[in-house]
Amino acid sequence: MHHRKHLTWRAAPARLAALAILAATLAGLPAGAARAEGTDGAPSPAPSPGWKPTRPIVFIVPFPPAGINDVLARTVAQRLSTALGQPVVVENRPGASGNIGAEVLSRATPDGHTIGILNSIHGVNAAFYRKLPYDITRDLVPVAPLGESPLVLVTNPRTPYQSVAELIAYAKANPGKVNYGGPTSYPLEMIKTMAGVDITNVPYKGSGPTINDMIAGHIDLATGPLLEYMPHVKTGKLRLLAVGTANRLKALPAVPTVAESIPGYDITVWYGVFAPKGTPAPIVERLRGEIRSLMKDAEVRDKLAVLSVDTAFSQAGANALPNRVASETERAKRIVARTGGYLN
Repeated sequence: MHHRKHLTWRAAPARLAALAILAATLAGLPAGAARAEGTDGAPSPAPSPGWKPTRPIVFIVPFPPAGINDVLARTVAQRLSTALGQPVVVENRPGASGNIGAEVLSRATPDGHTIGILNSIHGVNAAFYRKLPYDITRDLVPVAPLGESPLVLVTNPRTPYQSVAELIAYAKANPGKVNYGGPTSYPLEMIKTMAGVDITNVPYKGSGPTINDMIAGHIDLATGPLLEYMPHVKTGKLRLLAVGTANRLKALPAVPTVAESIPGYDITVWYGVFAPKGTPAPIVERLRGEIRSLMKDAEVRDKLAVLSVDTAFSQAGANALPNRVASETERAKRIVARTGGYLN
């Protein structure tokens, strides 16, 4: 397989329009496709009209357009704009496994007029990078959890393995030959560590370019949200090896879990809204209350269920998001401690 380390990708308008088609192909997925996190801590308060934005709000997405983070952010932005009486403008700032957008968010003025969507990758990055231009705990404040989605492990059809067990056997027999790509290396670094195999990371800015290069045969493996990969599995351009959840998905009962071959493996992607540290508490509470409220809307839940996002996490307590960040980072630190697998 060819290694390609520097790639660029621009989302064509057709890709944005195609998202509706992708959603339609997955319309049979239930809202409970992903694991839901139980409520912890005190529930967030109801929306308070105390703070009102005085100009448009910038909503930073640290990934390319048309991916699941982008769609989730735009869904929230539309409803949040109505609730707050100001436009909420999505701004894509992809690159460096989501770190570029997160840094931009961390440096923004903490006045409620800049927020951003972060996900599991950012909790992991805190462990996988020796140095980052921001600290997710020190420089950002969790505003509201949004939801979770299942992770899938896919390969291009040219590879010789049909299952995770076969992948492990092949990788052990051919150390360093198997490569993997994506905006984060964490899910496959866990496979690498837990299975004791030598596979090579090829970094990408987002799922779009990862998928394109996998279909072209330049990389062997990737992990990512179900929505982004499943349409290509349905057309035969990619092969689905397993899901990353602890148990098989109701929507895909025939698809095994990674844990069936690597006991203890369990990864579900979470999404949440963050603001720059120093954003006044009344502003954070207003944003949290409005987001929590809009995520209860049946239309929003149904739309996101089609995208394989389970919104139960959005109704968790105020401590749920910071607790999830902390647990994700700690688990990643244990992986790094065993492997020394820093990314810089």
